Amino acid sequence: MDVEALYTNIPHKDGLQAVKNTIPDNVTANLVAELCDFVLTHSYFTFGDNVYLQISGTAMGTRMAPQYANIFMADLEQCFLSSRPLTPLLYLRYIDDIFIIWTHGKEALEEFHHDFNYFHPTINLSLVQSTQEIHFLDTTVLINNGHINTTLYRKPTDHYSYLHASSFHPDHTTRSIVYSQALQYSRTCSNPSDRDIHLQDLYQAFLQLQYPPAEVKKQIDRARRVPRSHLLQDRPNKENNRTPLAVTFSPQLKPLQRIIKDLQPILKDDPTLSQILGDRPVLAYRQPPNLKQILTNNHIPHNRTTNPGTYPFNKARCQLCPHIYSGDTITGPNNISHTIRGSFTCTSTNVIYAIMCQQCPSAMYIVSLKSLFFVDKLILSFTIDQLSAVILK
Repeated sequence: MDVEALYTNIPHKDGLQAVKNTIPDNVTANLVAELCDFVLTHSYFTFGDNVYLQISGTAMGTRMAPQYANIFMADLEQCFLSSRPLTPLLYLRYIDDIFIIWTHGKEALEEFHHDFNYFHPTINLSLVQSTQEIHFLDTTVLINNGHINTTLYRKPTDHYSYLHASSFHPDHTTRSIVYSQALQYSRTCSNPSDRDIHLQDLYQAFLQLQYPPAEVKKQIDRARRVPRSHLLQDRPNKENNRTPLAVTFSPQLKPLQRIIKDLQPILKDDPTLSQILGDRPVLAYRQPPNLKQILTNNHIPHNRTTNPGTYPFNKARCQLCPHIYSGDTITGPNNISHTIRGSFTCTSTNVIYAIMCQQCPSAMYIVSLKSLFFVDKLILSFTIDQLSAVILK
């Protein structure tokens, strides 16, 4: 079963009550529910020139959304299942995807689905059933000769969209992608020969992405040597006492690994540093801006401004506000004027400022982010995007 549009169909009242039901301590429960309520009632977004507030459900981009949806569904399904005379032999759920094994016949299953569908006014569940095989997430579950087997399931739209080998990432990232995917294949496929067929397809997919064939084979063989019984075990997270040293990735930073390793004796012998930093720091890379982030943004550009011109922001203790020229037209040397189409204050960024001199009206100082120029032409305050349109003699 699949919950249709779960995030946007959780009423605030029911979701917050589920949060309170989950936390045993009343004081903590009320505090967490109050914080959740603040997030839910302040989900503003813009489209064009309008500002909207989401009044139902939780925004899909908020960090609390998966946990909030999980808590709501856990509370909902617990109430529903506890009221049923017939329940599934197995009931599993991953956020909004539900997998059950039903042993009470098709008619009872359809009744179970019907009642579950109407148990809550805004929650609808679609049902797919089969006596032979069913797809759940990336797995196909089959019944073969009275035994349950699993194999890999790939959606028709899946085109092996992994990171390209030429991408600007550390070498260990591309190696770990191959290894982790091969591990997942071994974990999913219960039949070794079936697993090897899928691993061969995976090998060809990485070759298409320009990965070195020898390295791809090495990582797949490494994953194949891990017993499946070991992969299916629940393993507790390892305690990590290492402080991360986070830097923006660059190939020139490779010597940092050696430098950190050389620091090990110093950190070990110094009682203060060893207490603060723990074990040897671990080098962590953050992604540098890629072309997509540089060339695009998620805001729709405004074609018009309701209040064009430059104005003081009137921020407390701002030293620029008293000196900012207010108006939508600026006149420079030789009475050359220009109408300002955008709206700017002292808090505006990505701009160039025109500073008019009180002593010498025939000149202007133009201040950019990096330098100060003296010019005898009029260049006005405008955004970088409008730069080519405002150079006047």
